[in-house]
Amino acid sequence: MSWLKSNSLSSSFSKLKNSSPPKECDPSACYESFKRHWQQTNEIIEKTEPTKNPPRTDDILGVVNHLDHLVTLLCIEMRSHENNPCLEFLLSENLLDKLFLWSTRTGRYGNALKLEQIRLYETLVSHSHAQLLIHESFHRPLQALLASCVSQLFPVEVEKRLVVLLNQLCICLVQHSQLLTLFFQEAKDDQPAGFTIFSLLMHYVHRDGALGQQARDALLLCMVLSKTNQPVAEFIAHQSTVCPVLATGLSGLYSALPRKLSVAVEDWHRFTPDDVNEIPELVAFMNNLEFCNAVVQVAHPAIRSQLLEYLY
Repeated sequence: MSWLKSNSLSSSFSKLKNSSPPKECDPSACYESFKRHWQQTNEIIEKTEPTKNPPRTDDILGVVNHLDHLVTLLCIEMRSHENNPCLEFLLSENLLDKLFLWSTRTGRYGNALKLEQIRLYETLVSHSHAQLLIHESFHRPLQALLASCVSQLFPVEVEKRLVVLLNQLCICLVQHSQLLTLFFQEAKDDQPAGFTIFSLLMHYVHRDGALGQQARDALLLCMVLSKTNQPVAEFIAHQSTVCPVLATGLSGLYSALPRKLSVAVEDWHRFTPDDVNEIPELVAFMNNLEFCNAVVQVAHPAIRSQLLEYLY
C-alpha cells in the first residue's frame, strides 16, 4: 500500500500545511522557534529504530509538521536579508543529512518522507537563488536524495515535485555553471561519468502533460550546458540513452500516424492548426519532432551528430 495514497495520511498532511507559522516574526524568536522545532524532530528521530521501535504514523506526521515550520522560518529569515542564524544552524548541525539518513530507515513511510524532503529542497532552492547549493551540508544530502530516486517508481504526486526540483536545479546550473561540478561526476579510473539530474529527467521525456513538458524543458537546459562542457557532452551523447530514446520515440510516433485522412470539404488542400489539433497522433508526433529539433539547435555538436545518426 502506498502511504502517499492513504486518505488518512494525506488529509493529515493537508491539515498540517494549513497550520504554518506566521509569515513574519522577530529574528530572535524565529531562531528559538527553529531550534525548538528541530529539537522535537530530533527526539522523534532518535527514539525510532527500524528493528526495536519503528516509526508510527504519528511520528511521521510529527516530523512533517516540524519540517513545515522549519522551512517557513528559513524562508522568513532569507527574506529579511539580515543575519541567518537559522540557516547557519541548519548547515552547521548537518540537519539535512540526519533527516535523509533517518528517512531511509522508515520502511513504508519512505515515499511520504521523500516527498517532504523534495518539497523542502524545492522551497529553499527557490528562495535562496542557488546560494545554498555551494554549501556541502546542503548539496551533499540533496545529491543523496536524488541518487536514492534513481530506478525508483513513485506515485504521481512525488514525480511532479521531483521534476519541479530538477527543473529548478537545471536553471541554477545554467545561471551558475560553476555549480555543475557538484552534480556532474567526470569519469575516473574505472568509474564512469554520472549526471544524476539528467538521468532522472530521462524517465519523463515522453510523459504527457505539464510534468513531461517541464522535464523536457529541464533536459534542454542540460543540452545548453553541454555546449560549453565537453565531458557533459560526451556523457549525454555516448553514455546516456537520450539519443536512441528520442529517435525511437519519434519513429514510433511516425508509425502511429493515420494512413488516411477524412476530408469533409471538397476544396481542402492544406493543413491548418485546427486540422492538426483534431488528430492526436499528429499532435504527439509534431511535439516530439519540435523537441528533437530544439535539442539539435542548442546541444553540443557531438550530441547533435549522435541524434541525427540514430534518426537516419
